[in-house]
Amino acid sequence: MKISRLFLLAGVTILPFTTTIKAQVSREDKRFERFGYLQVTVTSMKGVPKLGETIIFEGTNKPVKSFQAISDEKGKFDIWLPKGDTYKIKVLAIGELQDFNTVEIPDKPGAYQGKYQIQFELPLTVTLDDVLFETGKAEIKPSSFKSLNDLAELIKRKKNMEILVVGHTDDRGDQHKNLLLSIQRAEAVKKYLEQKSGATGRIKAEGRGDAEPVESNETEEGRRLNRRTEIRIQKE
Repeated sequence: MKISRLFLLAGVTILPFTTTIKAQVSREDKRFERFGYLQVTVTSMKGVPKLGETIIFEGTNKPVKSFQAISDEKGKFDIWLPKGDTYKIKVLAIGELQDFNTVEIPDKPGAYQGKYQIQFELPLTVTLDDVLFETGKAEIKPSSFKSLNDLAELIKRKKNMEILVVGHTDDRGDQHKNLLLSIQRAEAVKKYLEQKSGATGRIKAEGRGDAEPVESNETEEGRRLNRRTEIRIQKE
């Protein structure tokens, strides 16, 4: 499944791994025999904590083992990772993973602990490539449900997020009918997201018809790209 860069990152900062921080757990904890302990903070590029971000740690040893955690209201979480592996750090971006850096948890005796900060920004406008409709109708195709379910889960986790769903069409047919169809499609997506996320009041919908093309309507590919559903983040 592909969703067009819902979480295209402007930049990521990962603080160096250190063994000198004060741990929130006792150094005598038996888990230190087999695991390393990480304290992670997830923020915007301006240092604002990011609630509800899913961070994946994917091992490079075979067989591959993956671990994940979700940031709390302070943008923080703790995680234990098995020793003797190097982990790829990824952020779940609604249906796709963005790769950033790696962290090694060496297979050494004693307590091994570290502190990381991951910083990134969301784009303001996102095109959902997988959200499709029946021709000339506002009926969402079943193939779109996985993408919309992932987005609904994000909205559910991010209690303050507000979005605007914007529908667009190509320029074939009557301009007024295109505008009406784009509104109906945006409203259909809004209704689906509200039902799945419970976020009534945080999702709005608008239609722009064929007024805002991103490509020429002279080709089939251009028209396909112009028929789109956008998500505009009003508040994160």
